[in-house]
Amino acid sequence: MVKCPKCGTDVQPTKTWQLVSPLPDVDGRISITVMGSFRCPSCGYSWRGKVSVMKVGPNGEVEFQTGKARRRRRKKEERKEEPRGGTIIEIDLSEIEEDEL
Repeated sequence: MVKCPKCGTDVQPTKTWQLVSPLPDVDGRISITVMGSFRCPSCGYSWRGKVSVMKVGPNGEVEFQTGKARRRRRKKEERKEEPRGGTIIEIDLSEIEEDEL
């Protein structure tokens, strides 16, 4: 339920639509935002706003958010980080300088 910003009456959306983010967040989840247009029955004020947000993860887990939830950055300890793979190349610059002379 959303409150009218002018008079504070509880208002239902008259029309809703979905926005899907093209890029996943840090955890690999896709955000689906449900937007809505509202019209207050008391004062007649109309506006558009966010109704809810769903985050769908790569393993099928779903997280719901409603209203005006603030974004919270997760600490590095909470993130699932995998060590980067790859080869390490070490170059000794003294060898390169000797070859040039």
